[in-house]
Amino acid sequence: MKALRITGAGAYDIVDLPLPELKDDQVLVRITLVSTCPRWDMSMLGGYDMFAADRAPNYPLEPGFPGHEAVGVVEAVGASVRGFDPGDRVAALEHLSPGQGAYAQYMAYREGDLLKLPDHISDKKAVSAELLKCVLYGLDQFGELRGKRMLIAGLGPAGLLAMQLAALWGAKTTAVDVNAARVEAARSLGAGEALLADELGDRTFELGYDCVGASASVQNVLDRTDEHVVVFGVLKGSLTYADRLWFKGVKLESYRYRRADDRIRRLLLDALGRPSFNTEILQTKQLSFRNYAEAVALLKAQQAVKICFDPQEAF
Repeated sequence: MKALRITGAGAYDIVDLPLPELKDDQVLVRITLVSTCPRWDMSMLGGYDMFAADRAPNYPLEPGFPGHEAVGVVEAVGASVRGFDPGDRVAALEHLSPGQGAYAQYMAYREGDLLKLPDHISDKKAVSAELLKCVLYGLDQFGELRGKRMLIAGLGPAGLLAMQLAALWGAKTTAVDVNAARVEAARSLGAGEALLADELGDRTFELGYDCVGASASVQNVLDRTDEHVVVFGVLKGSLTYADRLWFKGVKLESYRYRRADDRIRRLLLDALGRPSFNTEILQTKQLSFRNYAEAVALLKAQQAVKICFDPQEAF
C-alpha cells in the first residue's frame, strides 16, 4: 500500500508499505476518504510541534501521520472483534499516535476506535467524525444548553461544527471570526448569528466556547461570559482571571478528552444523520497527496477550511 510521509520542514514523499499486521482486537480498514486537520498539518509540515512551536517534530514522521480524520470500509477483522464485519462502512474516532497515520490506503484500528456508519451518512459527511466527537466533548462539559446564550469564537472547522451542534442542542449561538468569508459561510448554515469579531460591541453571554486558542481570543470570550467558558483550541499565551470573574463565579476550563462510549456514538450519529447538519461545508477541496504542500498552503492562507483526499486515487 502507499502512504504519505513527512520527511522534514516543507518536505514529504510517497512510500510503499506492507499492509498493517492485524491483531486480534483490530479491524483492517481500506481508507476511502481522509481529511486534513489544519493545525496538525500546518505545524508538522511547517517544522514546528503542534503543542510547542519552539520545538521541531522528530522527522521523518511515521508514515501517514498526522492524518486521523478518516472514513473507510472494513476489509478484515481480528479474531476477538465482534462489532464489525467485512464490508461495514466506518469512521475513525481516534488519532492513533505513535504509529501509522491515516494518510494511507489502509489502517488497522482497535474495534473501539471506530464508528459504524449507516448507508444514509455519506463519506464526505462523516470524514471529520473524530473532530465532531472532540467538539461534542467540549460542549458536553457545559451541561444543559437549552435556552443559553453562547458565544463561539473562531469559525474554522471546530467552530463551524460547534455552532451547529450547540444550536441543535438548544443554545442561542453567536459565532465570531476575523475572516469575513468564514462569517458568511457560517451565516449560510442557519444555526445562529455569525459576526465579525469587532461587531460584538459590549454584548455578554452566559456561555463561551473558544475554538481559536490564542490568548487574545480566549480573553475576549472570558471577559464577555457570565457563567462558564470552555477552551477547545490549544491555548497559546496567558490569561487574566480578574476578580470580577471570581465574584460572578465564572467557571473556566479546558476541553477534556475521554474515550467514546455508546452515548457519544448515539449523539454523533444523531447529528450526522440530520440533513440540516452540514459537515460537508468543511471540505473546501479534494486534492491528490502529490499536491499535499499546495493543500497545506491553502489552509495556512485560510483559502480552505479543510482539504480531503481519496487515498485509493490520490497518490
